[in-house]
Amino acid sequence: MSDDEIRGPSRGWLRRRLGYPLAFILCAAVIVALLLGSESKLETTSGANLPIAVRTLDIVPETVTLHVRSEGTVQPETQTLLVAQVAGEIIQVTPALKAGGRFAAGDLLLRIDPRDYDNHYARARAALERAEVEATYFDAERARLRKLAEQDMVSESQLTDVERAAGVATANLADARVQVESARLDLVRTEIRAPYSGRVASEQVDTGQFIQRGGIIAEVYATSRLEVRLPLANSQLGFLDRTILETGVYDAGAAPAVKLFAEYGGELQTWQGKLARSEGTIDRLSRVVYVVAQVDNPVSDKGIDLPVGLFLEAEIAGIAVDNATVIPRSSIREGGNVLIVTPDNTLQFRRIDVLRYEGDAAVVTAGLTSGERICISPLQFVVEGMPVTLAN
Repeated sequence: MSDDEIRGPSRGWLRRRLGYPLAFILCAAVIVALLLGSESKLETTSGANLPIAVRTLDIVPETVTLHVRSEGTVQPETQTLLVAQVAGEIIQVTPALKAGGRFAAGDLLLRIDPRDYDNHYARARAALERAEVEATYFDAERARLRKLAEQDMVSESQLTDVERAAGVATANLADARVQVESARLDLVRTEIRAPYSGRVASEQVDTGQFIQRGGIIAEVYATSRLEVRLPLANSQLGFLDRTILETGVYDAGAAPAVKLFAEYGGELQTWQGKLARSEGTIDRLSRVVYVVAQVDNPVSDKGIDLPVGLFLEAEIAGIAVDNATVIPRSSIREGGNVLIVTPDNTLQFRRIDVLRYEGDAAVVTAGLTSGERICISPLQFVVEGMPVTLAN
């Protein structure tokens, strides 16, 4: 073993191991003492209670017309199955007699071969002429024998025979006239004409086809007036005129207005109609009552025809409520209260009665007085009597 190992660590080594940490601790203590000696005191002041700026709404009671919303599908008021009244071969189908085709009242849609019916009409006319000749002859003969009978120049049996023959001739004439009219109608019915202005829903015939009497030609509907069936819940009926509950039908002048709107052709289209009637029964499955809106002018505000089958929304004008106030729905707080801004610009809770909500608005019938102001700003924390300032 060497002498260094016997003697242990040197003094220089101990100085480095102990001296540097002690010097660092001493410096840190001095710095802390200096910082504590220079501590500054903060001066606190109490801030002023500044009022919150709020927006307000002046209360002005008025007569408010309520609205009932629903939705339904457009359907024609008049829809007809065209059938053939005579049998025959179809020789012409006009371009209008196609699904979606348009036509005006009286337009020719289809023609059946009329030649057989021309012949029937001609024969009926000939039979009528014979009957007229016979009736004229026997009328004259009856008049002649009656004059002779007054002079006792003919027997009673001769007069009876001519009276009988004249009566038969008169009856034959009446029958011939009926036959002529029947043949004329059959001839007219070989041309199928539109009963009204409208469109074709579907057609089932074509040129060259033989159709029997009563055969279906097409299904058509009128476009001058359309209807929309609208389902209403029992609670919604209370906001409509009571006529719909008592009679089920409105007079033309008293029918409530109905606004119909839907997205069609890439734009929001609006049509105007009126509430015509109620179907009167409650659907057993859905528990709703169907009312019918009538559209007399099926053209939108942008000039678009109302298409049958379109699903749209409806807004029905309901009853008018006097002394009601419409306020924003967002201004009503929990518990059915609103915040009244008093004349000295403080907040006060007030209980109100809401008749119904309509979209973002609420119709209030009690709790507010004309001239008062309510707070419509969304305040999270409110204390009764809290001061505010008006932002508007």
